[in-house]
Amino acid sequence: MPKKAAAKTSGKGGKGKGKDGDVQDVSFQMRKVRVEVAKFCSELRIPPELDIEKLFNTKIYDALVENSGKMIFQGDRPGRAGVQALSCILRETCPVYISIRSLFFWRTEVGDEGVASICENCLDKGKNESHNWPGFVHLELFDVKMSALGCQSLSRSLRENIPLRNLVIDHNAIGDEGATHLAEGLRGNSELSFLSMAYCHIGPAGGVVVGEEIVRCTKIKQLKLRGNRIMARGLTAISLNLGKSESLVQLDLSDNSILSDIHAVNAFCEALRTNVSLETVDFEHNVVGAEATALIAETLQMCPNIKSFKACGQGVMNELFKTTLKDSKGGKKGKKKKK
Repeated sequence: MPKKAAAKTSGKGGKGKGKDGDVQDVSFQMRKVRVEVAKFCSELRIPPELDIEKLFNTKIYDALVENSGKMIFQGDRPGRAGVQALSCILRETCPVYISIRSLFFWRTEVGDEGVASICENCLDKGKNESHNWPGFVHLELFDVKMSALGCQSLSRSLRENIPLRNLVIDHNAIGDEGATHLAEGLRGNSELSFLSMAYCHIGPAGGVVVGEEIVRCTKIKQLKLRGNRIMARGLTAISLNLGKSESLVQLDLSDNSILSDIHAVNAFCEALRTNVSLETVDFEHNVVGAEATALIAETLQMCPNIKSFKACGQGVMNELFKTTLKDSKGGKKGKKKKK
């Protein structure tokens, strides 16, 4: 969305267009915001030359003017201390002065300390019905230098059934330990429905935890595990629990070093036959071989709920899966156009 002319004031206040096109004055909110920004940047001794105050004032101003409810950070700033300052600012200003619902950190250094601060000051606020504020419902921590320690903080917050619905932690080396922490936090959580842990260094042991705890015991609807190494052992554990899941709709197991282990593939096929909620499966870049490919294709003919199954790689005939799904659905795929 192109910035309005008022947005060039770099957070000095003024008018902007609201969600329905009505003109709203955000000067009142920005007065409070500037006070809190200056206060926490000073308390955390953030060097003035980094221009973090201006960055925060501008980001918050834009969110108010556009009524987007989101803040996006990428690159060098705000840095670890800046993230801690931001979380304190949002704690003091949401939802009375600003209504931020989604936070995005892409390839910026948040670290475990920053994640802990976000959890304590933002996620744990919950929702505020009197201000019609759902709380922080979307958090993306993409390549932010988070380890398993950061997952401990997320786990503590998730355990309190915070209103977070979408969590993306791709490209962080959390390993099996981090996956275990998250699984522990999700045991009693009924809010989170989307979880992405792509390229997170999760191995077979972590795959077992994902299967026994997350797939079996949570309300997750979309689970993305692309680019890990759960291998045959992890696939088997997920498969043994997949039939018990009534909520999982989308499952991404692509590029997980799942080779031609026929026992693991047999367990997977049995799971596909017994699960009734799955609609989309991504199994690309796993070298399962021709025998396993034929077995999966045969199984898909007995899975009317699965609308998409992706697979490619050595020994995998993706066109076979497309043909199988097309035939099992009675010909053409997709919704019919209205006349």
